Amino acid sequence: MEVSRRQLLRLGLFGSLALSTISATALLTGCSKVAVATGFRVLRESDLKVLRALIPVLLAGEIPAGEPGKAAVEETLHTLDNFLAHTSLVGQKQLGQLFDLMHMPATRYAVVGLSNDWDESSAADIAGFLDHWRASRFETLRVGYLALTQMLNMMWYMQPRSWAAINYVPPRVVG
Repeated sequence: MEVSRRQLLRLGLFGSLALSTISATALLTGCSKVAVATGFRVLRESDLKVLRALIPVLLAGEIPAGEPGKAAVEETLHTLDNFLAHTSLVGQKQLGQLFDLMHMPATRYAVVGLSNDWDESSAADIAGFLDHWRASRFETLRVGYLALTQMLNMMWYMQPRSWAAINYVPPRVVG
């Protein structure tokens, strides 16, 4: 794929504008100092809002319906939080920046394509966002898609409740 000079300049201008907006908003709102959500070690409330909307769409067909589904989503969130608590601070910061980008209204609309907040968006809208990032011509969005989907799939399949779906039999403990 060839990129013209004009396209490259537009991309640079858009990227600079987006980063400036994000930085200014973060400084003005203090989102860089947002406290961790109650009961979690790394994830913030805004991160949880994004993830609670994403997980059921991303794992459609795997997550049970109703209250068991809500419990499965919460268990996945705690599995992710525990995993992140054991990763580098740099990795935690980068993931936090991705969630900030996906949560703030201006960037949520511009980059994610959702005009409604995450908890007000339909499953079809969220699936459309995932498809858009997966097939984007911008490598950054494709990498964001892979990071989100692989991370959440890994957290789901780390849980014993999902093992039957993949025919995993854990090793027996000999005592």
